[in-house]
Amino acid sequence: MKKAIFLVLILAVAAFAAKGRGYGGFVLSYMMPDLSKLSSEFTAHGLPAVDDDIVTYGGGGWGGTNLIVGGWGFGGGRRFDSDSVSVRMIYGGGFFEPGYFINIWKGFGIKPALGIGGTSVSLKLRPKLGDIDFGDLLDDPGRTSEVNYGTFTVAPNLSILIPIEFIAIELKGGYMWSPFEGEWSLEDGADLRLGPEINPSGIFASAGLLFGGGSK
Repeated sequence: MKKAIFLVLILAVAAFAAKGRGYGGFVLSYMMPDLSKLSSEFTAHGLPAVDDDIVTYGGGGWGGTNLIVGGWGFGGGRRFDSDSVSVRMIYGGGFFEPGYFINIWKGFGIKPALGIGGTSVSLKLRPKLGDIDFGDLLDDPGRTSEVNYGTFTVAPNLSILIPIEFIAIELKGGYMWSPFEGEWSLEDGADLRLGPEINPSGIFASAGLLFGGGSK
């Protein structure tokens, strides 16, 4: 995820340096994926329920004149504990995002765009066994497991850009849609059977603090 965020920031700076306007910066998002089946699995095994709303952090950028190209990435996590196991859930995604900027007045404008990419859920699980010596861990490292669920996702959205000198505030709202069911896999790449279906489809909203500028 960090690599994806770094990449889109580079793309934005390159576009800004070439021609037109360009921005890149940090994004705070509110996501509402459907995690009800995962939540049912959690509660059936003594873990707390999973809410269908997640606050994520990330970054993104875009550049161009009217036709623009950009991208953004995000990630956010929560921890769930039962009497015997601790689970760290990370929800994230990354998108390539073409769009069209409509300049209303001196850089203030709206931007319809379409994010094309994917979303994922990662679960890092470990039993509650207490502290352990480093040598014992090397002798028997089988104390943690990591499983991942990924799926193709598109995210049509509409943004409002509010420029303030060399920074801008971008407010975005949209809908994430995953037309295909994803797959669970273990950290080593092996398939994980009978995993709960996760549907990241749902509305989202974000606020970004971006740096850059360009033609008015």
